[in-house]
Amino acid sequence: MRLSLCSSALMVGSCLAQGDLARLLSSQNDLSTLLELVSLVPGLADTLAAASNITIVAPTNQAFADVPRNIPEGEAIEQKNDTIAIAALLANHVFKGVYPSDVITDIPTFAQTLLNSSYIIPRQPFSNFTGGQYNGIVKNGDDVCIISGENTISTVTEADIKLGEGITIHKIDIVLSFGAPLQLFTYRAGYLAMNAALEATQLNIDIGLTGADIPGLNISDYTIFVPNNEAFESIGSVLKSADQATLQEVLKYHLIPNNVIFSPSLGNVTVPSFQGANLTFTVLPDGSAWVNNAKIIFPNSILYNGIAHVIDNVLAPGEFDRASLTPSANPSDRLAFENASSVPLSELPFTSIAFEGDQETYSMMPVLLQTVMAVPTPTAEASPTASDSKSTVTPTPTGAKEFLGAGSALFPGAGMALSIALGAVAVLVYVCEGQG
Repeated sequence: MRLSLCSSALMVGSCLAQGDLARLLSSQNDLSTLLELVSLVPGLADTLAAASNITIVAPTNQAFADVPRNIPEGEAIEQKNDTIAIAALLANHVFKGVYPSDVITDIPTFAQTLLNSSYIIPRQPFSNFTGGQYNGIVKNGDDVCIISGENTISTVTEADIKLGEGITIHKIDIVLSFGAPLQLFTYRAGYLAMNAALEATQLNIDIGLTGADIPGLNISDYTIFVPNNEAFESIGSVLKSADQATLQEVLKYHLIPNNVIFSPSLGNVTVPSFQGANLTFTVLPDGSAWVNNAKIIFPNSILYNGIAHVIDNVLAPGEFDRASLTPSANPSDRLAFENASSVPLSELPFTSIAFEGDQETYSMMPVLLQTVMAVPTPTAEASPTASDSKSTVTPTPTGAKEFLGAGSALFPGAGMALSIALGAVAVLVYVCEGQG
């Protein structure tokens, strides 16, 4: 669908005084459901309209109608009886910063929203990132698209409706999705070997689940590398003979705590893993990104409290010499475990799968996510032979004005906060070249 810059909507917006969000929404016939939901949260319309430098992505009536009714936010939309779930849903649609359509390019930017760890209902929390949930904004051909959890792609159908100088509103055709916990993501996306390996190794850490019955340390604001099923199969002989302690070290090596790293921010750097040894990243001139000997084949899946990158090999703890990387080789010829041989998925020593029986699966990958590159094509200075450096924090996403809004108390009645994530998050901006 081609992006529409509706002149009549712009005229309506320009005539409205700052603070009159309810009047603006009521002037848009296809936003009546949004107006109704906003009115269910006391004081929300006035508080939002008084904020400065925010971008609201506004689902149309049809978008809300299409939300499945068997999930908490769908039930809340239908029954209008859960203000926390409604507030969480709405908070996930409010970006910190102003993102007019003319600053959006085919290099996606992931920016944070007002959805934080304070939104909890008995069935689930909704997000646990320090500073707010991430969603992506990207130009895709003639469209502006929003990337959210569960591999969801929403298209802007009408852009740049203004409310004073500080608020920009874009209408979208699909409601943004919350990020799934890691193991739910691995189940729904079909990465069953990683799912089962996490179950079997019992790391004693909780990556995205909550509750008194969940053992271990909660880790948020993390980056994790998820080997695909073929990667686990290719070292099946090693897995069958490894003890639990060894498997724990291997999986910990795939995790970077307290560091949300989107792949296009990578260069030729080394970053400490949760296991302790460094991970070595390499960016090649063709736009591919590598961690040790493994290629990132599907980057930047938004989770409940972290970012997942799918890779084509299992990583072995220890230092890696970038000069030994052979990117033209098949994954089976780049194994990190010597003398490993392949074993069918059904014969791997992992039998228990978390979330088995869940009815939601990703039947297909959206075209935009299939064609997006891991990183932008680097300049000559970013060659594979560049010297190592430590990963660093990058600036606020390009195009976003400084957020001067209402902060975490914007939506009243959101419930008690989750445990604060370990340390400060190092936010690295997702700027990935898209096609399509």
